[in-house]
Amino acid sequence: MLDKGIVDRLTLEQRDALLNSHPILEKNYRLPTPMLERTYALVRERVWMKRTGVYLYASPRMGKTTCAEEIQTLLVTEFPKLHIVRIDARRTQRPSEAHLYRLILEGVNHILSTRVSVHLLFQNVKADIMVKLAARGGTHFVLIIDEMHRLNDVDLEQLLAVHNTLRMQQISMTTISFAQPEIRDRVTGLMTRRQHQLLARFLAEPLQFEGCTSVKDLRKILNSYDVDSEYPEGSGWSYTRFFLPQAYEAGFRLFNYAHEIWEVLFRALGSYTEAGVPMEHVCLTVEYLLLALRSQDCYNVAISAKDITDAVDASNLAVFSGLMHNSSFDTS
Repeated sequence: MLDKGIVDRLTLEQRDALLNSHPILEKNYRLPTPMLERTYALVRERVWMKRTGVYLYASPRMGKTTCAEEIQTLLVTEFPKLHIVRIDARRTQRPSEAHLYRLILEGVNHILSTRVSVHLLFQNVKADIMVKLAARGGTHFVLIIDEMHRLNDVDLEQLLAVHNTLRMQQISMTTISFAQPEIRDRVTGLMTRRQHQLLARFLAEPLQFEGCTSVKDLRKILNSYDVDSEYPEGSGWSYTRFFLPQAYEAGFRLFNYAHEIWEVLFRALGSYTEAGVPMEHVCLTVEYLLLALRSQDCYNVAISAKDITDAVDASNLAVFSGLMHNSSFDTS
């Protein structure tokens, strides 16, 4: 029998003092997921082979933006000679030849990103890339574009201009884009207008970005909360241990409830199963469980079927799935 005094009183007091700053409450944490691992393996290969472009598409809340951020971090670590810029695309009131150049310069906080002259903006983009690569001893520029579906034809033509001018300087360029499913309509439009160069450079290789697609995926995600997370830094406390220290000492793990949680998530998803459960709803479900069970922490705590149903309901997954089935729902 475990001694209930095994959980140090001071440790519990520290936990309470740090609660409001916990990454789960701050919504600022990142965990390794199978989806990120699969996506990075695909992107890494394209970058390593210096392919010109690949785009990943998925419905909202699948975790595209988080994935874009993490891929940038991983590429920087693995390929230190790359110059990598990540931009968040936005729409413009009217097509502008300066828009794409400004986005790239804003991506590196360039002091001259507000210039009016299209020519000077273009030269600043070119010069900045060349200088950054020279400092790294590299010849490969990677541009990560989040929400690419917001770019118009003029923006894509300016992107092509950057690609072509860098190639003349013996610099290769890979564009990695994340977009919502409407990007496929853009591809169709470009084909109709015979914009083959744009398609070939940036939109020739579509990949579907998936959410949590199986109970196996969910087990790995829950294990990250149980084991592969830590707060405070250096404490050795995983997120599960932080919220349920007594239960954790007695062997409680979210991982053991993967099958039960998956069944409720999948049921709430309804027939909208093409790309799996969006990561936002998976995380909201787990966060709800940890916060709700915190006040019940003891050596024999268990997650009930009602706890799981309440958590999935609180994530609004069923509402989201219903909206995505409505053909009039605007995903832009």
